[in-house]
Amino acid sequence: MLITSFLLLTNFSFSQIAVDITDIKSNKTISFSKIFSEYNIKKELPTLVITWSGKWCDPCVKLINRYNQCDLSMVNIITVNVDRENSLNDVLKQGIHLKWKNSLNFHANLGKGKKGFDNVFNTSLAPLILYLDNGKISDALINYNIFPYRLIETGRVKDVQFIWNSSDDLNSLAWSYYKNNNSPEKLEEAIKWIIRSIELNKNYYNLDTYAALLFKTGKHTEALKKAKEAIEKAKEDNKNYNSTTELINKIIEKL
Repeated sequence: MLITSFLLLTNFSFSQIAVDITDIKSNKTISFSKIFSEYNIKKELPTLVITWSGKWCDPCVKLINRYNQCDLSMVNIITVNVDRENSLNDVLKQGIHLKWKNSLNFHANLGKGKKGFDNVFNTSLAPLILYLDNGKISDALINYNIFPYRLIETGRVKDVQFIWNSSDDLNSLAWSYYKNNNSPEKLEEAIKWIIRSIELNKNYYNLDTYAALLFKTGKHTEALKKAKEAIEKAKEDNKNYNSTTELINKIIEKL
């Protein structure tokens, strides 16, 4: 029976999923349940299985790109392509997956009967994300917003070094702290992250986050300067900066 209600899979042992997948690099077909033993993966690490399509799911590709910027010695990432046979070769020729050197990358062998990935999982939607905890599925959902910083935010990964080379994730985590924390210590920690984000890739969004954090920590003069810099960057990149204008008004009220 095709499992379309993914919550039915929670607490389901990984070893019970009797479908085959094929390694994109080596073209070797293995049982989905034997990935840990075949590739000597550490079960104790958080493990995410992410399905993707290069034909109709750009957000899947962007999500996996984000994970491949991270320190994947802390997390196992397994990607499974769900493009049909009639488009699979064209997708692989695009080479989307070739830069994913830090994840294990497979295709799903769709339409292979009981051994086909689509015999168990709904492959018409993606990205399906399976979160494995010591070999058991603890979460299963379709959501392309489960970015790497969310693993830090939820405590599944404890070390911010996991996302230290991902400008977008550092910005997102810092913004989350700005929105949800009032602790001076935590806000100062977020400022360190946003400085690193800007070092990696200065853009309107992380400059705006930096200005907001400076404002919330009472550094109003610095905040005003950074907010003006954010607006200049927004103009340069043709981005909407209404929220930064509102922030500037708040800063001026405090000066």
